[in-house]
Amino acid sequence: MLKETDFKNYSFIQKEEIEELNGYGYVLEHKKTGARVLLVENDDTNKVFSIAFRTPPADDTGVAHILEHSVLCGSDKFPSKDPFIELAKGSLNTFLNAMTYPDKTVYPIASCNDQDYHNLMHVYLDAVFHPNIYKRDEILKQEGWHYEIADRDDELKFNGVVYNEMKGVFSSPDDVLARKIQEALLKDTPYAYESGGDPDAIPELTREKFLDFHSKYYHPSNSYIYLYGNVDFAKELEFIDEEYLSHYEKKVVDSEVALQKPFLTPETLKDTYSVSEEEEEGVYLSYNVAAGDSCDNERGLAMQILDYVLFTMPGAPVRKKLIDAGLGKDVDSYYDGGIQQPLFSIIVKNAGKGKEDLFIQTVEEALKEQVEKGLNKKAIYSAINNYEFKYREADFGRFPKGLIYGLNFLNSWLYDDAKALELADSLTPLATLKEKVDTGYFEQLIKESFLDNTHKAYVYLYPEEGKNERLEEELKAQLAKMKNKLNSKQLNYLIEDTKKLKEFQETPSTQEELEKIPTLSLSDISREVRPFKNKEMVIGDTTAVVHEYHTNGIVYSDFCFDMLELPEELIPYATLLTEIYRYVDTEHFSYNDLATEINLKIGGLSFQTGMNVLVWKKDGYRPYFSIQMKCMEEQVADGMALLKEVLLNSKVDDKKRLKEIISELRTKMDTRIPASGHVYAANRALSYVDPMMKYKDTAEGIGFYEFIKKLDKNFDSNAELLVKQLVRAQMCIFRKENLTLSLTGEFNFKSLLEGEMLQFNRMLYEMPCVKAVPTFNMEKKNEGFKTASKVQYVASGGCFEKEGQEYTGALKVLKTIFSYDYLWVNVRVTGGAYGCMCSFSRNGYGFFTSYRDPNLSATLDVYKKAAEYVRNFEAGQRDMTKYIIGTISGIDQPLEPAALGDRSFHAYQSGVTVEMIQKERNQVLDATEETIRSLAGYIETMMDAGTVCAIGNDRKLEEEKELFKQVSSLTQ
Repeated sequence: MLKETDFKNYSFIQKEEIEELNGYGYVLEHKKTGARVLLVENDDTNKVFSIAFRTPPADDTGVAHILEHSVLCGSDKFPSKDPFIELAKGSLNTFLNAMTYPDKTVYPIASCNDQDYHNLMHVYLDAVFHPNIYKRDEILKQEGWHYEIADRDDELKFNGVVYNEMKGVFSSPDDVLARKIQEALLKDTPYAYESGGDPDAIPELTREKFLDFHSKYYHPSNSYIYLYGNVDFAKELEFIDEEYLSHYEKKVVDSEVALQKPFLTPETLKDTYSVSEEEEEGVYLSYNVAAGDSCDNERGLAMQILDYVLFTMPGAPVRKKLIDAGLGKDVDSYYDGGIQQPLFSIIVKNAGKGKEDLFIQTVEEALKEQVEKGLNKKAIYSAINNYEFKYREADFGRFPKGLIYGLNFLNSWLYDDAKALELADSLTPLATLKEKVDTGYFEQLIKESFLDNTHKAYVYLYPEEGKNERLEEELKAQLAKMKNKLNSKQLNYLIEDTKKLKEFQETPSTQEELEKIPTLSLSDISREVRPFKNKEMVIGDTTAVVHEYHTNGIVYSDFCFDMLELPEELIPYATLLTEIYRYVDTEHFSYNDLATEINLKIGGLSFQTGMNVLVWKKDGYRPYFSIQMKCMEEQVADGMALLKEVLLNSKVDDKKRLKEIISELRTKMDTRIPASGHVYAANRALSYVDPMMKYKDTAEGIGFYEFIKKLDKNFDSNAELLVKQLVRAQMCIFRKENLTLSLTGEFNFKSLLEGEMLQFNRMLYEMPCVKAVPTFNMEKKNEGFKTASKVQYVASGGCFEKEGQEYTGALKVLKTIFSYDYLWVNVRVTGGAYGCMCSFSRNGYGFFTSYRDPNLSATLDVYKKAAEYVRNFEAGQRDMTKYIIGTISGIDQPLEPAALGDRSFHAYQSGVTVEMIQKERNQVLDATEETIRSLAGYIETMMDAGTVCAIGNDRKLEEEKELFKQVSSLTQ
C-alpha cells in the first residue's frame, strides 16, 4: 500500500479502497502545474497508463481528431515519422491506441512487461507535449487534409486520413443520427460540434488553428494522468515529473464544458441521409432527452437498467409497443453517460413517412403505461442481477481491465476534480437500487427523465436519393472552379506541394531517428508457448473437455454441436436459429419472462455458429453450433433447465414473431455490413476459392444477408417453408452424436453435471434425418457491391499453399511487416485509407482488405505488388527484432479464464497441439530477412487466384466496373 510520503512533487488529495478493482485508488495533483493524477494500485500485471486532455471543439473542422492522429507522427525525443507504428512493430503492448471523444482526447497504453510499459509511456508523453507538428506542416496535410493534384490536367481533389475516415463515418445513417441528436439536445455547447470532423468542414482547418489548439489544450494544467496495476508508482511519477511536468508552469486553461440550459419546450431537428437510387427508403425517428449528470453514479446505472428493461431485453414492453404499432422495422435505444450531460435516445428505424406524431404519441403512451401500472419488478431485479454478474466477472474481452476502468473514471473526473473516484464502485449503487425497486423509484425516474422532462428533442432523418453523389458533384464543381481561377504560379505551387507531400510520405525515417525509439530484445521474450489445458472425460455419455482455470466460482460451459453433415440448404437456417432462440416464446415462458428468468438465475446464455480449421486435412473445416452458458456453481441446475427450455421448447413455428425477428435482423444487417465492409468483403472474396469461407459466407456473410433479404421481402409466401426448414435444422444439429461439451473452471464437473447430462442427452433428437456434407459450387464471381457510402472496402485473396509452400509461423511476422510497413505506407499514408490489413490462416488461405478507403483500383495495385515487395525485402537486425516482438505481442495477449478455456477447446477441436504451436513460435522467433524473402512465392500464389470483392460508393464502383464480373446494389 502506498503512503503519502511516496508522492514527491505531488500533493496527496484522496485515498480509497476499491473492492471492485481489488486495490486502492489515489488521487494526486502535481504541485507545480496542477496536473491531475489518478493511481489504482493492485496486483494486475496488465499495467495501464493514459494521459487525457479536455478538448472541447469550437467548430466542425475535427481539429481534436486530426491532432490525435498528428501528435503520434514524431516528437522531439522520438523524431521518426511514425513512432506509433514503430511501437506497434516492436513492443509487447497489450493495448496501444488513441481516441477522440466529444470533449476529450485520450492516449492509453498497456503492457505486462515493466520496461515496455515505461517505454510506451515515455513515447506517448513526448508525443503529446513535444510533437513534430510545429516543425513539419506535412503532418497536418497527411493526417488531416490537403489539396491533391499531381499534374496540370488532373482534377483538384481533397485527401487525408481523417478526411477519408470521416467520409466513412458520415456515410452511416446511424452515425449521422447520433451526431444530430447531440447537436439538437446540446446546441449551445461544444457538443453541438463534431469533434471527429465533418468532411465538409475539415478543409476549413488552417495550420494556425491546428497549432493553437495544441498549444492551448495540451498542457499539464489541462491533463488527466492515470496509472493502473502492479506498477512502481514512485519511480514512474518521478520520471513523469522530471522529464515533463517540471518543465511547465501552471496556467489557467479554459476548457470547461458549459452546461446546456434546459429547454422549456421540446425542439425538433430534421435532416437527410443518402441512399442510392436502388436502395429501400426508410425514415429514422428519434425521441431524445437530456438525462441527468454524468457524475451521478446511481442515477446513471438506473438509466442503464431502464434502457435494458424497457427497450433492450427480449420482449421489452416499450420496444414491443413501437413494433406492434407498425412504426418501423427495428427499435434501438442507448444511454450515453460518457459526456457531461448524459443523453437517452429512443430510435425507430425504417419508418414510413408521416409517422412522426404517431411515434411521439406511442412512446409517451407506452412510458406512461409503465408508470401507471408499475414496472415488472421481477424484470428490474433480473436486470440488476445481470449487471452485478458482469461487474463481478469483469471480462472486457481483448481490452485490459485497467483501460476500461480508466475511461470510466473520466466520465466523472473530467467534469469535477472532487469526483475522480465517483464511478469506481458499481456494486454498492446496484445494491441500493435493488432496495428501491419496490419504492416506485424507477417509475418516478421515467416521469422525471422522459414524461415531465422538457429538455428533449425529436430528431428525424429522411432518405435522400443520391445525396452523397450530389454533394460530391458540388464539391467537384467547387474545386474545378477554384482550379480555373488559379494562375499558373498558384497551380504550380499546388502541384509542387502534392509532390513534396508524396516525397515526405515515401522517404523513410533515418536509422538514427528509428534507433531513438526504445525497444526490447528477444531475450525479453520466452520461447515457451502458453500451454493448452484440455482434460478429456465422459460426463453423462457425452465427451467433455475440461479446462482447469481459476474462474472465481463461475462455471463456463459450451455445448458444441458439430454441423459438418448439415445439408447445404439448411446452413443459413442454423444461423437464423441463433437469432430466434431467446426471442420467441417457449412452452413455459413468454420470451420476455424467459429473459427475466435467465438474468435472475444465471450469468448468461448465448447462441452462435462458428468454424474450426482441421489442421490434419487439406481444406478441412468443422462448422459448429455453440450454446454458451455461464453461472455460479450453485446455479448449474437452473442453467441446465433454462438451456433445455430454450433449445427444445422454443416455438419456432410462431410466424408472426418470426416475421418481426427477420425484419429487425434485415434492418440491423443493412447498417452492419457497410460499417464492417472490410470483413465482409474479405470473406466474400475468399468464398470464391475456399470451401470453408464459402460456408462462412453462407452462414454469416453476404450470402446470409442475401438469404435474409429474400425472406424479409417474401415472408408470407415462404413462411411454411421457413418453419419446416428451421425444424429440420434443429433435428439435424441437436443430436447426441454431434455434441462435445467444453467446461472451464476448477470444479468436480463429473459430479456436478453427470445426472444433468444424462437427462439432457435423452431429450435430444434421435429420429432419422438427412445428412450431407456440403459440396459447394465454387465460382470466382469478383463482385462489387454498391452502397451510399463515400468510401470503399477493397479485398483480394486466395490460397497460398502449393508443393513446398506449407503454413509457417513466419507468415505471422510477414503479417506484422505488411500491416505496419508496406500496407500502412502505401494504402493508409499515401493512399489516404483509414486502415488496411491482411491475414494468413493455417488452412492455407490469406487476404488483403482495406477500410474506409478513397481508392479502388489503386489499392488493388498495391496488393498485386506485395509479392515483389517481399522478394526485395530488406531489414537490419534491429528492425527484424522489432517485427518479431510485435508479432509475439499479438500472440501473447493476456486472456481472461473464459477466453483461455475457449482457446484450449478450439485447439482440441481443430487438432492443434502444443507441439505445433511451439514449432510456429520458434519459426516466429527465428525469422530472418531471408525467411521473409522466401515467402514471396506464397504471396504470388495467393494473388494468382485473382479474386476481388469491394463494397463501396456506387459511382466509384460503376466508374471502375471493369474490375468486376458483376456490380450490384448491396441492400436490394
